[in-house]
Amino acid sequence: MASKQIQCEICFKEYAVGYCKTCGHIGDACVDIHNTGKVFQTHSVIMHEAVNVHEDDRENPKVIIRDASEERCKQHATERAIFLCTRHDTMICGRCLHSEHLSCGKEVVDLLREVGSIDCEKVNTMKSLLMEVKNEILLLKDDAENSKENFKTNADNCAQECIELGIKIKQRVDELTNVLIDEITKKHNENESTYSRITRTYNEKITWCENEERKIDQFVHNNMAGYLYLLSRKFDKGVSDVRSNLREIKHKHTFKRFEFKENRVILKCVFEDLEDVCEHQDEVTGSDDGSVNDVFEPTTEIQKTRRELTALSHKAKEYLDKSIKERLTVEAELKRTKADLNRVEKEIIDN
Repeated sequence: MASKQIQCEICFKEYAVGYCKTCGHIGDACVDIHNTGKVFQTHSVIMHEAVNVHEDDRENPKVIIRDASEERCKQHATERAIFLCTRHDTMICGRCLHSEHLSCGKEVVDLLREVGSIDCEKVNTMKSLLMEVKNEILLLKDDAENSKENFKTNADNCAQECIELGIKIKQRVDELTNVLIDEITKKHNENESTYSRITRTYNEKITWCENEERKIDQFVHNNMAGYLYLLSRKFDKGVSDVRSNLREIKHKHTFKRFEFKENRVILKCVFEDLEDVCEHQDEVTGSDDGSVNDVFEPTTEIQKTRRELTALSHKAKEYLDKSIKERLTVEAELKRTKADLNRVEKEIIDN
């Protein structure tokens, strides 16, 4: 694994450019000392190689490349971690093995003995498995992207259907409202016609009264007793006719009052039914057991309207009442039959 800039473990002033199996990481100056100093002639120095690194490591192209068995023990810096304790899942050195991991026994792996060379077959198997997992991930990712688009389209379609349903309900409400308004307008027009007829008749009768009153005043003023006598002969009948017409108008030509009253019970039922006009069904593309395309079963579809169900309920009640009456009749007949049987048995016994 690539490592970023590491300090020299001898002078701690430079970045390491090599690795001494005895001293650890060493910088340029310490490398020169290792090459010239007699004391270091027995030390083995490995220079770092320049390799392609991650973009974040470009400022330090020299990185350490070494195998796991060449790593230093975390507890003993001068020792190499050449053992793997599988029980504790940790790299250890010989000193750790003898001091802390003797009880682990066969669970300690000697990397120098067990891992001598790269097992190409194992590498190929691992890479093949990784490729399979990668392909599965890509397929699931494509599935998720397709599902996202499909369910977005589904959501848009559902929203549009809801809008269309709202328009349809509004149209029906407008139709029913218009029927009510037409009925109200019709009654209002009838009242207008009634008012016109009453007003016309009243005007005619007022005109008759005024004409008769003017004649009386004229005859009296001119001392025309004869015409006044002739007028009086038809006067009572005329007044009687007017009053008769007024009574007829009062009872025959009446105004029709109209009021708008909400039936709150029915209105509540309507609102409740609107909640059941359409139902939400959940569809999922996966489940806990790994199956796909699971769909929740929809509720039973309602085939009857409230009026139809009410009519069926009335019929069922009538049928039940009829059945009860027939049952009572049969029970009464059975009682009579049983009484007759008892009477016959008693007569046989007496004889």
